[in-house]
Amino acid sequence: MSLSDCFVSVVAPFSNDADIAESFVRETSEVLKRNYANYELVLVDDGSRDDTVARVSKLLSHIDCIRLIPLSRPFGLEVAISAGLDSAIGDYVVVALPETDPPSLIPQMVEHSRSGHRTIVGVRRTRGGDGVLQRMGAKLFYWYCNNKLGLSIPENSTYFRVLSRQAVNAITQIRDRARFLRVFSADVGFTAAPFEYDAISRRANPRRRGLEESMRLAIRIVVANSTHPLRAVSWLGLVLSLLNVLYMGYVALVYLFKDRVAEGWTTLSIQNAVMFFCLFMFVTVLCEYVGRILSELRSRPHYFTLEERNSSVIIANEDRKNVTTQATEERSA
Repeated sequence: MSLSDCFVSVVAPFSNDADIAESFVRETSEVLKRNYANYELVLVDDGSRDDTVARVSKLLSHIDCIRLIPLSRPFGLEVAISAGLDSAIGDYVVVALPETDPPSLIPQMVEHSRSGHRTIVGVRRTRGGDGVLQRMGAKLFYWYCNNKLGLSIPENSTYFRVLSRQAVNAITQIRDRARFLRVFSADVGFTAAPFEYDAISRRANPRRRGLEESMRLAIRIVVANSTHPLRAVSWLGLVLSLLNVLYMGYVALVYLFKDRVAEGWTTLSIQNAVMFFCLFMFVTVLCEYVGRILSELRSRPHYFTLEERNSSVIIANEDRKNVTTQATEERSA
């Protein structure tokens, strides 16, 4: 099919974005309208407390091919994107964050995907606004994920990406409660290609993820997708146990062959400090994994929607195959 005939879905999560919602919707709709005969803009509101939903709802009456899905409460960015992927029906699904991702690049990214890559991953050229510690932490995180965990996450990758219908079908089958799109996109195994771009900002004072929030996110990604930290702690515990056995042997020899034994307060204090440090570290790692297991055991849905609101939908080619049916046939083949 030609570029203009493929069905493109754009999934965009909102969270208290009333100030930028209208400009993003208008710009994205214009890009889609100019380049595709069949398209949809799926807007997922992650329980905004401002008037984001009201402002977007006003656009439905005069902008075509918009679907608005408000969630019942804030579930988080990853879950909001998942809700959009569950609903999107396009041959190619673009995930774009309204504040930082330029809609003008969507046609170029989709064309790259059509050329043979099931997944196109957006990669920021710079990390503008991040502090020194955050930059160093990011480099360490990506190195650890790619070299130790085998997660294949491109450095400085973002949520901006294109997923083929086959990739979307595979990702939506993963029902983990901890939803990490950047990991799932690589985990399903389809060929992926990086796409470098310059992020934009629709706000004069852009929202920044702080160091503490970045660290929490990194820990969640590692814990949710690998047992490597737990295995490392297990090996460390084994080594410390062997050292303790050697130390007890040393104490026994001293007791047997020395007439007078003076206890060393400094040595004992250092030993206790090391032991308590290791104990606390063990408890911390174990708690993370226990919390992860308990979260996965819950049978609750990942999210709840209040309703779905649609603008008018125009299908240029009435004879084209239904996307969902076609994808199901391809997945079964």
